[in-house]
Amino acid sequence: MEKNELKSIALFSGLSDEEISVVLPILEEQKYHSGRTVYAAGEISEKLFIISKGSVIITHELDNDIITIANIQQGQFFGEAGILKESKKHQSEARAQADDTIILKLSRDNFLKLKKENPEIIASILEKISNGLSERLTHDTTRIAIISAISDLVNNPDNLNNINTLAQKILSIIIHAIPSHQAFLGIYKKYEKNQIDIIASIGLSPKHMPKSLPIDSDPYLHKLYAKDGEMRVSSGEYESQEKVFYAKKNLLARAIKIEGENIGVLLLSDKEQGEFSSQNSLMLSIAAGQISFAVEEAHLRKEKTAQEELKREYVGI
Repeated sequence: MEKNELKSIALFSGLSDEEISVVLPILEEQKYHSGRTVYAAGEISEKLFIISKGSVIITHELDNDIITIANIQQGQFFGEAGILKESKKHQSEARAQADDTIILKLSRDNFLKLKKENPEIIASILEKISNGLSERLTHDTTRIAIISAISDLVNNPDNLNNINTLAQKILSIIIHAIPSHQAFLGIYKKYEKNQIDIIASIGLSPKHMPKSLPIDSDPYLHKLYAKDGEMRVSSGEYESQEKVFYAKKNLLARAIKIEGENIGVLLLSDKEQGEFSSQNSLMLSIAAGQISFAVEEAHLRKEKTAQEELKREYVGI
């Protein structure tokens, strides 16, 4: 890695050329293919990781489920506890998300040596780490608040009696956490998969947002349905693509799934400030997972109620 490349990374941006020359030789550089483990849960944490290229996903196993904690992008760092605390073990797992991901590693031994010989360099790095952790804590706190608020709604049996009302409440929480001008939640028809019913929306009048529409009538919904995953379109990309009635500048959408089957879509558009970020994507992913649970529970409750009514009508019990 060249000096200018290292200096372009936020963690080292405050260092002079001379200081960069001191740091560069003590950094280990390693390439990873997509899906390769950077570190596993239980391993000794003794390094700070900085992404020079690509991205990394951090996950944690909770009650036999794999929970995504963070998506770390190019220029960001993770694993800071490894250099700040002795004999600490990783509680999570980190895996490369992109092919040719390049990670720079600063070991605890080199960190302590640098702290002794060049304390001013360490002071600058620690300040950047502190600022980064503060920003990350804000995102984590918001994410936890979303999970808690939606969970309270979903776990209330009364809310499951009306999935449309529940969806509207969930959408209000999401758009409050990720301020956007428009949002909607749609579920594919059970026997007409190419048709979607909009069960909740914000910032869109019935005049502009049909209650039901064919998937192939909308370029973004059709693409998301085919991709069966996530879509994030920035303002720059949006200008060169076909515009739709529910967005003017950018959008973020996520497929809603039940047991791997794509059953609907959650979409936000025209973010109030800036572009939709990877943290916004993570929040939407979590929300989509909770919505899928709510939809499944609501359907089961509806089927059970219908069966009980049939029993009363035809069996007399």
